[in-house]
Amino acid sequence: MGFYSANTPEQKRVKKLTGDINISEMFKNECEARGIAIYNAYNIQKRLLHEVEQEQLHGVKEVDDRLMELLDERSKKEVTHRYVDFISNDDSASIGVIPPRSDEQTSLPPKDKIKIPPRARDGKQFFKDDELPEMEMLKKIMLQNKKIINQNKIIIDMLKKLGENND
Repeated sequence: MGFYSANTPEQKRVKKLTGDINISEMFKNECEARGIAIYNAYNIQKRLLHEVEQEQLHGVKEVDDRLMELLDERSKKEVTHRYVDFISNDDSASIGVIPPRSDEQTSLPPKDKIKIPPRARDGKQFFKDDELPEMEMLKKIMLQNKKIINQNKIIIDMLKKLGENND
């Protein structure tokens, strides 16, 4: 049995850059070098994950840029290097992910042209109102009238009971 990961490449990249549940050592060291407190490192990690889950960031490059932006906002010391350049991009690429659907033409007809019978197991065909034979249409009208008559009888009985209670 294989294991299929539902993580997007963006989520994998965030985990690669900042760590999974615990902050990674490289990210901790980077935050210390920039003078960022450890709780702010966790906040940066949560912020990135939240933005990825809300689909505000599309693509690994946007994740890298957003992380550097957040690090620069929170840093108290100036640093000359880019943290994301230390971590390879290949590890966060999704291997075995189903590729996005292409807009190629298929040999199948469009969905609105496909007609599936409602009860394919017994092959019974149901007609629309304008396709019904005259006898079937009359039966349908009779059944509707019976339902209306029964509803009216129930309403009349209820009104009689209300009338008796008011007397």
